[in-house]
Amino acid sequence: MSIFEYISYGEFVKLVVCVSLDVVEYLIPSLLTPFVGDIFDVVGLATSLYMFKWIGLFSVLELVPGLDILPINIITWLIWILSKRGKGFADSRKWES
Repeated sequence: MSIFEYISYGEFVKLVVCVSLDVVEYLIPSLLTPFVGDIFDVVGLATSLYMFKWIGLFSVLELVPGLDILPINIITWLIWILSKRGKGFADSRKWES
């Protein structure tokens, strides 16, 4: 059983990038400080916008004080994959009618 039975290689790469952004932020305590952390959060926001288009705007929550403890990038990936799968499901149901 492989993870690629459920998600494509491109989706997996995006998940790895999101997990990396969240894990690096937890492992390096200086990234949780206001100025340095905000620079890293803006880089993460730009990356999310590039990968997920408008859904990447969810990553702006990283800039809200106190929400840095949440895995916002992983949550953004989940929202993206669910909307992508939901869209495909809705399109396939159109043809069945």
